[in-house]
Amino acid sequence: MKLSTPRAAAYVLAGTVVAGSFAAGFFEPELRAQGGLPELFVRSRPVGVGKELEPLNAYQRTVNLILERSLTAPPSERRLTFAAIRGLLSTLDDPYTRFLDPAEYAEMRQRNQGEFDGIGAELSTETGRDGFVRIQRTIPGGPAQKAGLRSGDSIVQVNGRAVKGLSVDQVVEIIRGRAGTVVRLKIRSAGSKSLKSITLKRAPVPIEIVHSRMLENGIGYIELDEFNEQTDPMLEAALANLKRNQLKGLVLDLRGNPGGLLEAAIDVSSRFVPPQRAVVVIVEPGQEPDRRTTVGKKYLGGAIPLVVLVNRTSASASEIVSGAIQDNKSGTIVGTTTFGKGLVQTVIPLEFGAACVITTQKYLTPSGRDINRTRDRRGGIEPDVVVEVTEDEFLARKDPQLLKGIELLKSRLGSQPLKPAPARIGASVP
Repeated sequence: MKLSTPRAAAYVLAGTVVAGSFAAGFFEPELRAQGGLPELFVRSRPVGVGKELEPLNAYQRTVNLILERSLTAPPSERRLTFAAIRGLLSTLDDPYTRFLDPAEYAEMRQRNQGEFDGIGAELSTETGRDGFVRIQRTIPGGPAQKAGLRSGDSIVQVNGRAVKGLSVDQVVEIIRGRAGTVVRLKIRSAGSKSLKSITLKRAPVPIEIVHSRMLENGIGYIELDEFNEQTDPMLEAALANLKRNQLKGLVLDLRGNPGGLLEAAIDVSSRFVPPQRAVVVIVEPGQEPDRRTTVGKKYLGGAIPLVVLVNRTSASASEIVSGAIQDNKSGTIVGTTTFGKGLVQTVIPLEFGAACVITTQKYLTPSGRDINRTRDRRGGIEPDVVVEVTEDEFLARKDPQLLKGIELLKSRLGSQPLKPAPARIGASVP
């Protein structure tokens, strides 16, 4: 490589760098030392000045230079390509447009289908006093339950690796794997000082995303964790079970629900919104608005009073459902203003097992409300009845939003004061 620094060219370049740095306030000596004038030039002037940009050629040339010339050990061309795609999508300044590598895309498909490969256990989001992640509950019929794991068991090691101090998400990532593969755990049961070794074979495990129970006086409670292909069938089963127990009023809990599939949101809305009513209006550039209506055969008939609980983390499909119920006056929305995501993403598979998730549409509520949050607008679905939860109430596991929902149903049903069970505590599933 030639040292090529003609004095005139060097002076011009130096003037550009210094002027730009001074104007930006970055004239510190240490920064100049780290990123000042380049020591070596391949050419005395840039290649292709004045020519039209050829993206593919520029990309391939850059990849080749990294692989052939970089002093730092370069990653594989596959990783470089993934990084380039992520960088390309980031220029859209859209937090929902993103790239999924093959592992991320496979996990998304599993979640949409309503199952995952793992051991079938929910892990508590709170570590124990010993610093280990604990099992909150096992999923019926899953490998963990069959192996005798129980609520309160601490996970001490995974495949020989100590996991003390790791977050629940980190432990979940280590435990998960393809169905048929094996994971080795060391477990300390609650109240025991000894460890026991357990070997589990991972298997497809259904994701329990619908949780239901009867409260008192005919008030039923259903919580939806997300919207995937199994949400509506599970909701239908939960409703049938509650009806067998003399259901008179219903609390539908969408708090903390981040959303999911558009079709699942339409199906769930169809349970509570009368036939032929709008659920959502899809807007795409250059196209006529697509007014999506309810699936009539799913409608419950409207005889059961409904309260929907929402909060700041109810997003996307949750907002479609709550917006449809609110605009069609099919129930009362209680809680705090929702997240404010009024955009629709399309998942586009790529040839090598990855995918791009690109924002392609926006949606409006049936009355035409744009609830998407922007830098200038809060957005979200505003509840009919606003109820905040204080930090002290949260720590004490009190649930004023649920209590308010029950109070509203009670007033409509003319029932006596109710004593609801405590709200569920969040968990992650490996």
